[in-house]
Amino acid sequence: MKRALLILFCVVLAVFVVSDGFAKTKWDMHLNYPAGNFHSQGAQRFADRVAEATGSELTIVLHPGAALGFKGPELLRAVAEGQLAVAEVPTGMVEGDAPVLALTAQPFISTNAFEQRLLYQLSKPTYAKVLKKFNQFTLYTSVWPFSGIYTQRAIGSAADLKGLKMRVYDGTGLAFGKATGIAARKMPFSEVYPAMKAGLLDSMYTSSVSGVDAKSWEVLKYFTPINIVGPVNMVNVNQAAWDRLPADIQAKVLEIAADMEDEMWNLAGDMDRKSRATLVENGMRVSPVSQAFRKEMDAIGNQLRGEWAKKAGADAQAILDQYARITGK
Repeated sequence: MKRALLILFCVVLAVFVVSDGFAKTKWDMHLNYPAGNFHSQGAQRFADRVAEATGSELTIVLHPGAALGFKGPELLRAVAEGQLAVAEVPTGMVEGDAPVLALTAQPFISTNAFEQRLLYQLSKPTYAKVLKKFNQFTLYTSVWPFSGIYTQRAIGSAADLKGLKMRVYDGTGLAFGKATGIAARKMPFSEVYPAMKAGLLDSMYTSSVSGVDAKSWEVLKYFTPINIVGPVNMVNVNQAAWDRLPADIQAKVLEIAADMEDEMWNLAGDMDRKSRATLVENGMRVSPVSQAFRKEMDAIGNQLRGEWAKKAGADAQAILDQYARITGK
C-alpha cells in the first residue's frame, strides 16, 4: 500500500514538473546596441515588466551588442526562420529583403519625432502585411534621435561633403553618399572605431546618442545635425513562438508593448538633448545648419525619395503621398 502511494505521488509530481516546464517560456532577444544604450535599457524594462506581469511564465533574456552574432540585414530572415524568437530590427537595415520597410528610413522626410511617428503610423498597415509574409509581427517600435554627421573638419554646405570617407548603416546612407560625393561604407557600429584609427574612415553618419556611445570626440571634432533620418526600430517576434503562448500571456505582453512604444518615442527627444550636451562637454563642436545648407539637403532628400519609391512600389508611394497631404510637404 505504501509502495503504491509512493508510486502515485511520484507520478503526480512528475506530471506537475513536466506541466510546469511546458508552461514557462524563455525567449532570447537579439539587441543591436550596447547594454547602456537607451534602446537596450528600454528592452530591459520591457523584459522586466513582462516577467513581473506573467509571474515569469514568459522570460525574455537580452543579448545586447549583437552578441548572438546576427548583423542588421540578416535579422528579418533570422526571426522569420525561428533562429531568433524576438529581435530588435532596424527598418532601414532590412530593405534588401523588404524594400518598403525602409520607408521610415528615408532622408529628410521628417523634421521631428511627431512627424516621424505620423509617418510610421501611416506605414503600419503595410508593414504588418509585409511582416506577416516573414512569419513575424511587431510588438513595439522605438525611434532614434535624428542622425547627423561627425567629421574632422567643419561642414557648412553640400560641397563640403565631397570626398569624406564616411561610415553609414543603411541603404539611405549609401544613396546619400552617392548623391553628395561621399565615399560611404556600410559597416557595423563595432567596426567604426578601428576603421577610424586605421584611416579607412574620417567621418560617420549617426545620432547624437550613438556618438556618445562611441566616444566620438576621441577621433572626430565636429557634429553637424543635418537630421537626415530618425531611424525606427521594430521589436519583432516570430509568429510561431508567439502562437505557443497562452492567450492570457499574449494579452499581457501586448498591453505592456503598447505602453512601451509610447515611452520609447517620448524618450528620444530627451536623449538627443542630453547626448548633444555630453558631446559638447567632451569638446565636440556642434555646428548649426544654415538655411542654405538645409535647402540643399532637402533637395537631395526629394531626389533620393523619388528614386527609392520607384523601387519600393505602389504601397510606398501611396504612403508618401498621404504623408505629404497631411503635412503639406
